[in-house]
Amino acid sequence: METAANWVAPIATTLAAILVAANLGTKITGWGFVVFSVGSIGWIVIGAVTDQPNLLWQNVFLLFVNLVGVWRWLGIRARYEKGADSATATSARVFRRS
Repeated sequence: METAANWVAPIATTLAAILVAANLGTKITGWGFVVFSVGSIGWIVIGAVTDQPNLLWQNVFLLFVNLVGVWRWLGIRARYEKGADSATATSARVFRRS
């Protein structure tokens, strides 16, 4: 398990940082936070197995932060974006009729 976590944690964290920093839209940023969560779980495993409590607890906190990011970008933000798209489409139809 430690060997897998040693690969997954840094790769997931790096990929997630790229996805979030790119700011390519709500869904991609949200999935970046999902990948960050996977990375945090990997770092938690590494911290537990190698007896590094600072690494473990830092990533327990970061897992919580990342889950808030998932909720914000794939939950609330996605609903806002869907509502905005609907309003834009409605406005376009109304103004075409005028």
